[in-house]
Amino acid sequence: MNMMMKRTLQSTLTLLTTLCIAGTLACAKHETPVTGTTQSAAKSKTPGAKSETGASTPGAEPESARTEVGDPMPAYVAAYLDGKPLNLAAEKGNVVFLNVWATWCGPCRFETPELQALQNQYGAIGLKVIGVSVDEGDADAVKTFVAEQKITYPIAVDPEGRIATMLQTTVLPTSLLIGRDGKIVWRQIGAVMPNDAKLKAAVEKAVAAKRG
Repeated sequence: MNMMMKRTLQSTLTLLTTLCIAGTLACAKHETPVTGTTQSAAKSKTPGAKSETGASTPGAEPESARTEVGDPMPAYVAAYLDGKPLNLAAEKGNVVFLNVWATWCGPCRFETPELQALQNQYGAIGLKVIGVSVDEGDADAVKTFVAEQKITYPIAVDPEGRIATMLQTTVLPTSLLIGRDGKIVWRQIGAVMPNDAKLKAAVEKAVAAKRG
């Protein structure tokens, strides 16, 4: 009887350990599913930091274009918080770190200081961090967050979530690094972590490339 109880206890401890490990990994991914209108706009999801397909043209995103690493970034337009236009096609020649986020997304808030640090460190040599908020409704919450966090890189608003549809992601944050030639050189689903060596290497390689 004692042996049976011991085996049962060991099995229970093993199960609990497995569940704890799984829970830790889920938290460590720092991802938040997109909800509401933005989620209905996004057509598919690929878990983890894997590449996905998507598309975009000004105002409408055709479904044939791809947004995997090595692909040209499709055209995309939106408006910055100050009302000025964002046109990714016009950014060719610059290195663009494009970050899709929302104020209600915890992991997005977590990574904000890392994005600001990227802009501070590499902005003078050609990197341009651009945030695209998919918050629904007016931009008041976005403006408040930007002010509170003292964000200096430009923020565009896309309440319809067209950028999420284009990238075919339902997870926030999602980020891309676009080289001077307009091609995607790095992509990640989930928060940018402190001291990300792979991202730093990708940025430094991109900014070192000559303008086309």
